Amino acid sequence: MELSYLFNDPPSVQLASERIEADACQFSLSRKFRFYYRFLRPVMPIRIRQWLQKSQSHDVSEQWYLPLSLMDQIRQDRNIKSEDIWPESAKYAFVLTHDVETSEGMQHIARIADAEEELGFRSSWNLVPYKYKIDAGLVSDLQSRGFEIGIHGYNHDGQLYSSKRVFKKRASAINQAIDKYQAVGFRSPMVHRNLNWLQDLNIEYDSSCFDIDPFQAAPGGVGIIWPFVAGKFIELPYTLPQDHTLFIKLGERTGKIWMDKLNYIQKHQGMAMMLTHPDYLIGHRETEIYLNFLKHVRDAGDYWHATPRAISQWWRRRDKLSSAITLSQTKFDLSKT
Repeated sequence: MELSYLFNDPPSVQLASERIEADACQFSLSRKFRFYYRFLRPVMPIRIRQWLQKSQSHDVSEQWYLPLSLMDQIRQDRNIKSEDIWPESAKYAFVLTHDVETSEGMQHIARIADAEEELGFRSSWNLVPYKYKIDAGLVSDLQSRGFEIGIHGYNHDGQLYSSKRVFKKRASAINQAIDKYQAVGFRSPMVHRNLNWLQDLNIEYDSSCFDIDPFQAAPGGVGIIWPFVAGKFIELPYTLPQDHTLFIKLGERTGKIWMDKLNYIQKHQGMAMMLTHPDYLIGHRETEIYLNFLKHVRDAGDYWHATPRAISQWWRRRDKLSSAITLSQTKFDLSKT
């Protein structure tokens, strides 16, 4: 599998490739989490799961949401200019995505989509094809209005990557769902990830990676705030902290962390991709924080807003015209991992 980046400086290429190889191409869960997903999670009420998530301690810095180490090295290696990255010299790209985890979440899609459309935005809705009933009429309506449909795993049980055999068997059914709902993008549940295995899916882009997130079952991150080519598809890492992390795990009551991260991404001409859930944007407070953040983005301007598919298509064209070095040229071969 070849990887191709925004930058072509050999030190940065090597650092990024090593980071991605470790984070996204050698995925494995701890024994504790394997036991949890197989035996405990299926019988554990969601309120108990959320209580456990809140009670977990994490030794993180106050700036845990900023990917400082790798980004600092990249900035030293190359002065990246905004006109080299996004259409019309936009300072950054702004992308909205939602993972719909439950049938209750399905019931809140229309309300959130209507509010986004009123503000001038369109988003992607990642649906779990084999867990709950999907409203075909709602899907058709969203697509006719410029929203996008993606596929969110198989049945959201946390076992998609339990073995290569399991993944391959489920990949066939996932590809059927991709075709059924005219989707071109994918995100793994719980953002588990293996970019090599994901090559089996018929997708234009994947969004199972993130730049940095210490609160996931598989923490870490690829360390960069731009898309990159990963074999047959474009990888679009989410770069703004999940609503679940902010509202459920950390009990945040404002959008300050989103604002701080957005400023960081804008400063470095990155991609600001949100990952929220209609399952957690149920209460008035959470919805208000989300919509106020969208209003701030809209009013501030200087961004290119696009759906994930448009981002991936732009990046594919940009990559073909750029002089980015691929890992095949630098003797990195991640297909062996």
